Amino acid sequence: MKWYRVAASIVVLILGVMSFATAAYPQCPPLEQIQEVISKFEAQDRNLVAIQPTQFPGLCEVQVRLNNRIHIFYTAATGDFLLMGQLYESSSGRNLTRETLEQVNLLSPEEMSQLAELSAITLGTSGKTLLYATDPHCPYCKQGEETLKRMAAAGELTAKILFFPLESYKDSRNISISTICDKKSLDDFHGGYKSDNKCPEGVRIIDKTKEILARKGVTGTPTYIFPDRRYHSGLLDEAELRRRLGLPAAAGDSSGPKKPPVK
Repeated sequence: MKWYRVAASIVVLILGVMSFATAAYPQCPPLEQIQEVISKFEAQDRNLVAIQPTQFPGLCEVQVRLNNRIHIFYTAATGDFLLMGQLYESSSGRNLTRETLEQVNLLSPEEMSQLAELSAITLGTSGKTLLYATDPHCPYCKQGEETLKRMAAAGELTAKILFFPLESYKDSRNISISTICDKKSLDDFHGGYKSDNKCPEGVRIIDKTKEILARKGVTGTPTYIFPDRRYHSGLLDEAELRRRLGLPAAAGDSSGPKKPPVK
């Protein structure tokens, strides 16, 4: 039997009302029972999206939409609690919660178009178009950009770079806006370029980018947004990037280094 562990913050919600309606899956609690506790959430926009069993016996996944964003909870067959946290598979180290969120929080065609318009810098002019969110202080972002530059120069992709300043760095927002307003380069961006030029267009681009990505649950960099409207947060090696884009493997390609955690 596989073992699992739940990391990060855990929220336990004791369900006050028990329901005896039929469950969508016999190993999971009835839909009405979970809907009852969700109705008590503070969020005005709240509804149950799905309940389904996980690969682990006795554990069910609950997808809840809160304020236009899907969140993942976990519960048992009894349905007398909900857990919120990150579920990892011990044998592989895969973050199963994040993988699910990336699948269900697809960007809409309209959001894809908006983000493409909000890109601060474009690498390449041919091939498949990839959106890439970066922060000036993120070392893994710069590493990922080197791969994008190389593939763009080979005509394999067009990378539209989104400036997504993280709250953990006080000057990231200033650097991002200054780079846009003064039409500086990606090297200037990672070099910490700053000026007093806070043009309205630069402010608009940064604020709108953050609004769209935050709505989809993006909280870290680098984040890749693929043509199929799925996203992935965390550095990808070239082999995995090619696989996700449907491109052939590079000549002499190896498995590459282990992916570091998202910043």
